[in-house]
Amino acid sequence: MKNNIHKIVNGLFLRVFGILLILSTLVANALMIPLTTVSAASDIMPQYTSNSTGVFPTNSWTIPGQNTVINHQGGDASNGWDKNSSWNGDSSDTSKSYLKFGTDTSNPDYQIRKYAKETSTPGLYDVYLNAKGNEVKNIKPIDIVLVVDMSGSMEPANNPSGSNRAQATRDGVKQFLQAIKDAGISQYVNVGLVGFSSPGNYVTGSNGYLEVGMQSLSTTGQTEQINKTLSPIFSGGTFTQLGIRRGQKMLDDDKNDHKKMMILLTDGVPTFSYKVTQATTISGTTYGTAFSSSDQDQPGSTSQFVSGRNNWESRKNRYISGTDPNGATTSAQNYGLYYNTGNNVKIWNTWAATLGEAKISRDSGTEIHALGIQLGDDNNNNYWDSPLYLSSNNVRSRASLIASSGLYQDANSASDVETYLKNQAKDVLSQFNTVNQGSISDPLGSQFIYGDDTPTVKSVGRSVVQNLPTVTKSNGSISVSNINLGKDQEIQIHYQVHLNTESDNFKPDYWYQMNGKTTFTPTKDSNAVEFGVPSAKAPGTELKVIKQWQELTDSSKRPDSINFEVTRTTNNQSNDWRATGTLSKSDNWSKTFKQLNRNNQSVSFALILKKWTIFIQSVK
Repeated sequence: MKNNIHKIVNGLFLRVFGILLILSTLVANALMIPLTTVSAASDIMPQYTSNSTGVFPTNSWTIPGQNTVINHQGGDASNGWDKNSSWNGDSSDTSKSYLKFGTDTSNPDYQIRKYAKETSTPGLYDVYLNAKGNEVKNIKPIDIVLVVDMSGSMEPANNPSGSNRAQATRDGVKQFLQAIKDAGISQYVNVGLVGFSSPGNYVTGSNGYLEVGMQSLSTTGQTEQINKTLSPIFSGGTFTQLGIRRGQKMLDDDKNDHKKMMILLTDGVPTFSYKVTQATTISGTTYGTAFSSSDQDQPGSTSQFVSGRNNWESRKNRYISGTDPNGATTSAQNYGLYYNTGNNVKIWNTWAATLGEAKISRDSGTEIHALGIQLGDDNNNNYWDSPLYLSSNNVRSRASLIASSGLYQDANSASDVETYLKNQAKDVLSQFNTVNQGSISDPLGSQFIYGDDTPTVKSVGRSVVQNLPTVTKSNGSISVSNINLGKDQEIQIHYQVHLNTESDNFKPDYWYQMNGKTTFTPTKDSNAVEFGVPSAKAPGTELKVIKQWQELTDSSKRPDSINFEVTRTTNNQSNDWRATGTLSKSDNWSKTFKQLNRNNQSVSFALILKKWTIFIQSVK
């Protein structure tokens, strides 16, 4: 027998029947904030079978020709499962296999679907999630008052940037009103207007404000009247407290159980306010709690109380000079001034009254949205040597306290005003959707890995979703946030996965769930419901190894057994997976292997993962 034994693998037979990882996605949904939040307690729940063949949907459907993936049927709580056991899995088909939620199954509040299908690349699977929305039933109307700063600085000739804030506001309001009318819900949206500046100017007159009373936008002439009222050239100072007070009164006078919303647009610090008679301090900020009905503070060009102003001179017995802890610096011509309220809280500027008025409004249940338009530094422009009172950042910080939590924004240009009001219109419309600020949580199954693609989302309903939700993939999970869907609106999320046959735990012909519990939460205040989760499996493969001996001398020197190693590679370049086996004399040097040894345990032998192939690397 030759010393160097020639080793031949005569037969290598590998059979692969497919590895399917199918995640079907359903992200069906419409926009939310229904009158009553849909509860998941009585909704349909996906059902799964677990036995020796794996875990898979009990009520299922499959794609013809794809026997290694199985998807969950659709259905609803009233009628049960849809019994559709097979369809072609075309992602453009938005009529099949949806789970439907809501009391009226013929017109569901929202619908979701998740399924998977095999791609042309063996072992690679497309996963789709769909969500459909609807409009809220038993719609509860909403009351909105637009509180608009009509002071002179809104006009281009009167502000440092030269931007036409006034015209941007007029255009934005016009688009805001039209968007609501175009959506077909104008009968449910009541809108009024308060335009404010300062008392005594030629636009707003002695009262310092103009008003258009609260009316449904379906009322003939309402939108035209609001637009007309904003058409004059803006003039005067900034009496923000007055605007908030009049806006709240308009909401209060419209007595009903509607949601109340105020949208405030202003471009500067308040330069007028009512005298504060009582105040409180919260987290270092002073809020007026009671005010004079007629007596006003009128610094004129700043929020700071300063000497040298006519209004101060006529009321100087009220003011005391000192160092303003909010930032004022005393100088020969510019003293920080204050007065004490009835409960001995110092009032240094108009912010105390303005923020106090806003807090009273918010505490009554009104949701205040506020836009600060190109807010700049607060200086006393009457004196050339006056020190800076509040920086622009400080001004923005104070202005943000007017709004309800999280509802303040800055506008850095006039065009930002129009964008803001467009978004406000979308926000109003979303409140009539069954899916509002919805979300999806989609964890990956333990036996799967993601493909190399990036998850995508697109609008697939009859009505286009303009603001698509955010999709992120991290830490073995896909998350979708800010889902807003109304009538005829639907989104579809897509990504790809592989069945991980490289895992030592892989078992052939065993159904693995592609995902953990996948949930859809239609609104931020609602219960989550579950998507049906698909399952996939892959067959193992057999490896037949034959050893042929070529001997020149003594055959008695043959060993009783030989070891061999199998390696799977990518493009034959790197050894990413390997296992060993033993062929012995007792096998007559020929044996078919269903399992090999890896990491001191028996592992099944699968062929496909991405584009991997199997071959014999060495026989020893």
